[in-house]
Amino acid sequence: MNDPIVYFGRNPSIMALVHHQLRSAGHAAEGFMEDGALFARLEQGPTALLILGGGVEEGPRQELRSFCASRGIRLLEHYGGPDQLIENVRAVLATG
Repeated sequence: MNDPIVYFGRNPSIMALVHHQLRSAGHAAEGFMEDGALFARLEQGPTALLILGGGVEEGPRQELRSFCASRGIRLLEHYGGPDQLIENVRAVLATG
């Protein structure tokens, strides 16, 4: 897979874990903690998948749902914990 997986969250330690897991599974990965920086990145180019962490507030979450739907970006709202992340990512990417 060439297009990166982009992930968005609020907790720096969880973000580091997500980055490590995605990279260890062979994915290019880019993480963001600020809304503006994330939207700017999503506007720039291809994204295989956007992962929203459980700590993202409902306002930005809803905005990202709409944004992704209008641009055909796959979205994973991940609440399952780090032990299920890669399995969930694979499932979403397989449905594409």
